[in-house]
Amino acid sequence: MLRRLESHAGERYFVLKSIIIGNLYGVDLMEEAVEICKLRLFLKLVAQVEKKEDIEPLPDIDFNVRSGNTLVGFASLGEVKEALSGDWIKEQNLPQIEERAKQADVAFGKFRRMQTELDMDANQFNQAKADLQARLEALRWELDGYLAKDYGIKTDNKEAVQEWQKSHRPFHWFVEFYGIMRQGGFDVIIGNPLYLALRDLTLYMPIKYRTKKTGNLYPLILERCDRISSNNGNEGYIVPVSSISTEKYGTLQDLYDPHSIVFCSFDDRPAHLFSDLDKNTLSILLKFNGSDELNRNSSKLIRWSSKERPNLFSFIEYQTVIKSDLKGCWPKIGSKIESEIWKRVFRKKARIGRFHNRKHFHLVFCSSKVNAFLQILDFTPEVRDGRGNLRLPTAFKEILLESNAQKNAVMCCLNSFLFRWFVDVVSDGSHLNRREIDNFPFDLDEVVDAFPKLNTLATKISERLKSSSNYRTMRYSHDTLTVQCIYPIKAKPIIDEIDRVLAKHYGFTEEELDFIINYDIKYRMGLGGCKE
Repeated sequence: MLRRLESHAGERYFVLKSIIIGNLYGVDLMEEAVEICKLRLFLKLVAQVEKKEDIEPLPDIDFNVRSGNTLVGFASLGEVKEALSGDWIKEQNLPQIEERAKQADVAFGKFRRMQTELDMDANQFNQAKADLQARLEALRWELDGYLAKDYGIKTDNKEAVQEWQKSHRPFHWFVEFYGIMRQGGFDVIIGNPLYLALRDLTLYMPIKYRTKKTGNLYPLILERCDRISSNNGNEGYIVPVSSISTEKYGTLQDLYDPHSIVFCSFDDRPAHLFSDLDKNTLSILLKFNGSDELNRNSSKLIRWSSKERPNLFSFIEYQTVIKSDLKGCWPKIGSKIESEIWKRVFRKKARIGRFHNRKHFHLVFCSSKVNAFLQILDFTPEVRDGRGNLRLPTAFKEILLESNAQKNAVMCCLNSFLFRWFVDVVSDGSHLNRREIDNFPFDLDEVVDAFPKLNTLATKISERLKSSSNYRTMRYSHDTLTVQCIYPIKAKPIIDEIDRVLAKHYGFTEEELDFIINYDIKYRMGLGGCKE
């Protein structure tokens, strides 16, 4: 390589060209995306040329950046063997398939080397490309036939196989990148996988993925990437926060359990990580293989304003992730003080869910909407239709408790900044579910007797929420609704008092209490652009 470098006028051009040819690979279902990727790589190369006489032929990367279905196809010879299991005759073809794949890889290596030679013969180059293409096409057709059978296609029906190929666009990693897969897989994989409910996937349905029960497409893509990554490889993805915060994605979390992980998470208010998306509460997830020790580190759920974007990543703090017995949850804790607060809270063993009982009649109402503050009430907010009739508000959950004192204690607890912090740590940051409420450690048997002040504070916050509310009329195509709107921000001084009482219950230090009372304060109070 160094000898060839000396013979090229544009050293930087030659180095980048060699990297693109020998180290960069990509697959996308959209042919347009593949062409755009190639174009951007070419533009990057051309930008390195300082003098027009130094221009060299652009590389041919048709076999590096490919169009195909990441999820449909054989990733290894073992998967081919599994597909042929039970068919003794076809199993005899396995050594021949591998030998042909090996020959195609030799042709691929020759094709790459020719592109870094100054005296490359155009006719020989075109012949080498045609030879490689022919070898791959023959292997694709054979493997497509084996795989189509798993999808219920009668392989003796050529038209049916062709129709399946058209809809599923199979991509056989084992063949297309044989040399890489033979050595164990890719060293680095990065991606922004498609977030799509599997029920909306109409052209094809992947099979043999354990993450399929998540109901979304992107976990399957991450599972596929896990299969094609080398034992010492590293991976990086942009995924929804729900992937690390909800039980629904437990199988995806199980997939990553044996690996070292770093993840940082971003709320979509006040500013969005991607400005062209309306809702993108996202995590950047980094996975490391081959580490001697299993490490897992996270940031908090980060809120930031648009003016902070240039330095956003410079100020992210990471903390070792605490093990949690909440199913489907990797706690998003980004500082030592949060880690200590978590430990103190979970020293309390009894949780709110233990005290909820449908036979009780003292109610607390919890809105599933998550904003700067939560909406936790002991009264039902008014909603009237266009004829003035009362309607039950949507998205409210009921907690039924045994006594008025228990109801008051829970009302205070769930309005606290402590609980709001907990929701950020364990949830997707967008929804309040029963899991977060039921699993919050709060021993009512202990609290009701030890802190009677919570009765007074519950009355005060209820009265403040009522008195500061107002009515808004909202017009829809089917009806007009008049809604009593609640503004918990108006009750911030009372919430501070509640947090001081809870600090005594959990044994917080003054520093820990100060952290809770001022948790994300500039965004919660609207100073960072996030208004209630």
